[in-house]
Amino acid sequence: MSEQSVAIVGFIAKLMPLYDGEDHEGVWCARSLEDGTLLLPELAEDDEPDSDFIRVRWQGVPEREQVVSGSDIATLAVVRYVQFHGIGRPADHIAKELAHLSQHFTFKTGCSLYRPYETSGPDLVSAVRKAVGRMGESAVVNALTKAAGF
Repeated sequence: MSEQSVAIVGFIAKLMPLYDGEDHEGVWCARSLEDGTLLLPELAEDDEPDSDFIRVRWQGVPEREQVVSGSDIATLAVVRYVQFHGIGRPADHIAKELAHLSQHFTFKTGCSLYRPYETSGPDLVSAVRKAVGRMGESAVVNALTKAAGF
């Protein structure tokens, strides 16, 4: 089995109470406690020993098995986990927890979660709001006007 695949399934299995780990036919798996879906490590091909693909048995039914990206399934699991544990918390707390678990996932598995909204720095609106709070509206307007050449 692929080491990454095993690591991804092991990571998801620890996302209690949404998932739990179980031994299934001698293989450590993650079982969804919501609907019984079973996540199993994918058998590694000789040419792909570090594949992040995992097998998903939807609702635990072997006939409904599909091979999918482990990072994609982990992204869904981690987002649900953070949302579940973040009920009633401010949005910035949830975002920090998601960032923390994303880093932890990368450390444990060598893979990355899919985070399309992640930016490398503050967006323009946030930066302008921060500047207005520090300098005042008229000072920011003057600075932007000069910078634009008006």
